[in-house]
Amino acid sequence: MSLPVWAVHCLDAPGSAALRKKLRPHHSRWLRDGRPRPLLYGPLTADATGEVVGSLIVVAAPDRETVERHFAEDPFRTGGVWQQIRVDRFDVSPRSPVRLPEPA
Repeated sequence: MSLPVWAVHCLDAPGSAALRKKLRPHHSRWLRDGRPRPLLYGPLTADATGEVVGSLIVVAAPDRETVERHFAEDPFRTGGVWQQIRVDRFDVSPRSPVRLPEPA
């Protein structure tokens, strides 16, 4: 049985671009080495400017609490880059043209 999938939608604090750049190596290491491991991730960008405004990360985990606990400790959160984190269960449609990999 596969684990539930969660979409983690993170919005940056205003004026946090320099802080994001400084903390990126720590955040990247957190994503690579932490649990739950991401299935998919990337920056959210503003349409008009292309400026990074947040992150979208998709993970598989047994429950919401596990995801919330993990991302509360992410360097982007503890370092002040992310102002808001929202976690939603994501049910991948069986008709989706893209299939997410099973978590390692």
